[in-house]
Amino acid sequence: MSHLDRTSLASIPWTRPMGAGDFIWLAALGCAARRAIDTETICQAIDTISAGQWSPSGQLVCDCLDEMVRGGHLSAEPTRPDPVFAITAAGRETLSLMLSLPLDRPGAALGQTGLRLKLAFLDLVDVAERRRHLETMISTLEAELKGRDQACGDCQALGCFGRMWRNHDLEHLHRDLAMLRKLAGFIADGT
Repeated sequence: MSHLDRTSLASIPWTRPMGAGDFIWLAALGCAARRAIDTETICQAIDTISAGQWSPSGQLVCDCLDEMVRGGHLSAEPTRPDPVFAITAAGRETLSLMLSLPLDRPGAALGQTGLRLKLAFLDLVDVAERRRHLETMISTLEAELKGRDQACGDCQALGCFGRMWRNHDLEHLHRDLAMLRKLAGFIADGT
């Protein structure tokens, strides 16, 4: 992501899939919305939420944090040795927009990271937004499964162990989809 100020948010194509920089923005804004936080804690949160599947470089995280401060999405209180970041009103709006970005390939490791990050901070938006975001995630996973079902399940190139792994991978996607549907049901029930 390049430097964003409040006026440039409207020009972002919010239909493009999330990328690595977006994941950092989502994690930083989400963590800062819960409490003021330092860089190291944001990096640890990304590692924990992604279950170790994705770990951006510290430099990339720092660059994104600097960009968020310059754009007015985070405020930085200088402390020693690292600054502490807090979310601003503009940052809360951006957090909501980050949650609305679509995921690309939610079955892949990076897609799983995006899914986990979204779920980690979904409670920070109102119920109607939560429902909408969950419905979008559900339809994305359904499309992923449909695309995989259309692929040749008995492809000779996979070999017998490759086919077993493919089936194992599909089982994970089906479980993820069932869990998202269950969460959507909780929201519909008001729990």
